[in-house]
Amino acid sequence: MSPPAASGVRVAVFPIDAVGHVNPLLPIVQALAAHPAVAQVRSFGAGSLGRAFTAAGAGHVAVEPVASPPPPGVSELAYKSFVLPLAVTERMTARVAEFRPDVVLYDVFCVHGLVAARVFGLPSASLVTFPGYGALGEQFVLQHTGDRLASASARYRELYGLDPLGEGFLPVLFPSPDLSIVTAIESLSRQPDAATTPRLHAALSRHDGTCAFVGPSVGEIRIGSGHSGESFPYEVLDAARRAGRSIVLFSLGTVLTGFRLHSPVGGAPSGRAYLTALLRHLVGALGDRDDVLVVAATGSALAAEPEWPDNFVVRPFLPQREILDGYADAFITHHGMNSTTESILAGVPMISVPGAGDQLPNAEIAIAGGAALALWDLHDVYATLTADRLARAVRQVLDEPSYRQACLTLRDRMTAAGGAPRAAQLVASLARSRL
Repeated sequence: MSPPAASGVRVAVFPIDAVGHVNPLLPIVQALAAHPAVAQVRSFGAGSLGRAFTAAGAGHVAVEPVASPPPPGVSELAYKSFVLPLAVTERMTARVAEFRPDVVLYDVFCVHGLVAARVFGLPSASLVTFPGYGALGEQFVLQHTGDRLASASARYRELYGLDPLGEGFLPVLFPSPDLSIVTAIESLSRQPDAATTPRLHAALSRHDGTCAFVGPSVGEIRIGSGHSGESFPYEVLDAARRAGRSIVLFSLGTVLTGFRLHSPVGGAPSGRAYLTALLRHLVGALGDRDDVLVVAATGSALAAEPEWPDNFVVRPFLPQREILDGYADAFITHHGMNSTTESILAGVPMISVPGAGDQLPNAEIAIAGGAALALWDLHDVYATLTADRLARAVRQVLDEPSYRQACLTLRDRMTAAGGAPRAAQLVASLARSRL
């Protein structure tokens, strides 16, 4: 690699094609593009992401991922994160070489970022869009490891002198040795613990001390169906507000209703079964009530569309942040990191129905902070949630102002951490430190 250009730093960015990971990255890219020390930002990934990254101020290089189902014994996430990238990594590396970056910023699930940093000898930052590595839990390691991945690690070693599994990486998680930027605050995050998550701790302990907690990274440039809301019937919500009705938002995000549609979720055999059961309880709890308007997102894969009560506004996708900011009084949420953050920033208390991954610790943290409530077993929502319990939880959150106040208190703590501007400064400083 040649030394950085005198005119400024070049930043190579590697996203994964997932709404909940791209949206926190875009404000950081926008802040980097505006940073006085940065000459150029260029993202590398799926062509479908190009419009958003271009809007954020980056050039985008489309390198299309390869899609195929995983073989038996390999998790879908490990296959997508570790095996399939080998089909395009040489092409990706060649395009990065043309750009000649000085620093790499990548989603922690994107092996391309780790490869680029290693091949070109660059400092790097991995973006962690969940509340600390400990939020993944021990089961995460067990689900996404196995002997069948050894040949892929050998191929990385052959091509790039990088042996991810031999070096202790999990085949789905690739933290930078230099810096992990966590879009949460440390007091609301979890780090791996040797006693309770020994395998996770063993895989990540060498990264102790590399995490910078910057708080929420939120911006106006976003991807995801329905976020702009041009055709959404806001007039129905306005009328409900004028009539003094409470507005309750329901959404299980894009992971449970898409990526995990056929995988076990929240005690249910699949995301589809989980969504169907929760919608049934939602109708039983709040259907045809004069005092409540329910706004619900269902995703695009319901087996059959039921007949909704008159007080329900239902869409496959919703302008979630706009509804939280301007209308919602309570949010029934799966506690994806983005949804949890948006709800807290809007001061909207939550009813917790976590299903997978970091959603459970996100829910536990929100409940411990007084910003959320669950009257059922968070580890088995499918078996323990009922329409009656859901109705009581919604009523409690609506009637007791302490839940909203807790959100506002958490909001103040989170926004003080610096967000996207601080993240951009950290990345720019990494590059300048090698000048």
